[in-house]
Amino acid sequence: MSNTERTEQRTNGMKDYEAALDDIAERGAAAIKNTKARVDRVVSDVADKGEEALQSARDARDTVADAILRSVRERPYTTLAIAGFLGFLYGAMRRR
Repeated sequence: MSNTERTEQRTNGMKDYEAALDDIAERGAAAIKNTKARVDRVVSDVADKGEEALQSARDARDTVADAILRSVRERPYTTLAIAGFLGFLYGAMRRR
């Protein structure tokens, strides 16, 4: 084998090596972009679900507060008696 043939084989080998590296780099970049897009979607979904949960908690808080206020207006003595009883139970449980 002559020097020219060996040089040509090395050149072809380097081209194949560089092409393989380029292919690996492109696949890696595509995988990273794909993963980033998936993570962004998951984060967005989690944020949306968190907002929904927070809104549901606020709605529940408002509903309970409205029920308590309505109870105080309509039956103030009954509401006071229930609150006193709950306070007594809480105090009794704390002592044990």
